[in-house]
Amino acid sequence: MAYATVSELEAWLAPDPAPDTAVRLLEQASTALDRALYGAYYDRDDPEVLAVLAKACVRQVHWVIESGDETGAQSDVQSMSTGKRSFSKFARSADGTTASAARLAPGAADVLKVSGLFHFDPLVEG
Repeated sequence: MAYATVSELEAWLAPDPAPDTAVRLLEQASTALDRALYGAYYDRDDPEVLAVLAKACVRQVHWVIESGDETGAQSDVQSMSTGKRSFSKFARSADGTTASAARLAPGAADVLKVSGLFHFDPLVEG
């Protein structure tokens, strides 16, 4: 189940309408948030937590819409065009390995951080 509704997305995107794929994008955004918060502890029934998740969810969808790359397949590609020539390559990190693609929108990450949900305490046993 998505953390935000199509109505909440439309309110965020106003005056632009939500895309026809809004339900799918909201589901994907919610999964991205779940992935980012994996291992974090919070009360999923708390209305304040649900409001934060909805806010982060619509920002994640907005980022995906603006990037034009719903699947993330293009996120590690760099390209350049000069005149009639065009060059593309996979982005590489400093150590020469393929750079990992960003999966969480900066705006969504900011919402989670400021709310305190992006908080992890180490589990120490013994």
